[in-house]
Amino acid sequence: MKKKIFLVSGASSDIFQKLIKKNYFDNSQIVGIYNSSKNLIREKNIIYVNFNFSKKFNLKKIEKLIKDYRKIIFINFASRKVDKIFSDITINDYMKDYNINTLSYFKICKFIIPFMIKNNWGRIINISSTGGERGDIGTTTYTSTKLASNGITNIISKEFARFGITANTLKLGNFKTGMFLNLEEKFIKKILKEIPSGKTGEIENIYKAIKYLIDSNYTNNSTINIDGGYR
Repeated sequence: MKKKIFLVSGASSDIFQKLIKKNYFDNSQIVGIYNSSKNLIREKNIIYVNFNFSKKFNLKKIEKLIKDYRKIIFINFASRKVDKIFSDITINDYMKDYNINTLSYFKICKFIIPFMIKNNWGRIINISSTGGERGDIGTTTYTSTKLASNGITNIISKEFARFGITANTLKLGNFKTGMFLNLEEKFIKKILKEIPSGKTGEIENIYKAIKYLIDSNYTNNSTINIDGGYR
C-alpha cells in the first residue's frame, strides 16, 4: 500500500491555500474537497473534488483516491458563519451553517473511519476557532454548529482509539486571512488589544500543530488553542 494521504475538507479556505502555497505538506498526496473554485492553487500532488455541502453529496467518488493508502489524515477546514444577532436568524440561515459546519463533518467521518479501522491507523483533525466558540455576538449559528462538531470529535476519539485512530480539535485565533482581513480597522484594533502579544498568528504555527497531531499516537480528545492567548 501507498504510505500517506491527506483528505482535506474546506480545501478552498484561505488558510489551507496558504499552507499549500508554502508547501508545508511536503508534496504529500492530497485530496481536497472544495465548494468554491476561486483562487485554488493547482499542484501535481493535489486532486480537487467539488462538493456542495448545502445539498446531498456522495463521497463514493473519493473512495478510489484514498483506499490504497496506509495512513489517512482527515483535516476539516470547512466552515461557514452567518453574522446576525439571534433574533434576526432564520431557519434557512441555521441550516446552511449546520450543513457545512456539522453535517458534512459527520458524513465524512462516517465515510473515512472504516478505512482507518482497516489500516489500524488514522488521524482526524477538526479546525475550529476561539472567537466563534466563546460565543461572540452575532455567532449563534456558527458557535452552536461548531460546538456540535467538537462533540462528534470527542466521541470519535473515545470509540475508535483502540484502532489507532486519534481525533483532536485545533482552535484558531486571528490570522491575516479571510474574515479577519474584511473587518473594519476599529474591530481589528480591538481584537489585537485582546491578544497578549498584540499580533496575529503566523500560518506556520497551524501546520506545526497539525504535524504534531499526526506524529503523536497518544494525543487524543484534545483541544489545542493557536490563538496567542486570545480569550
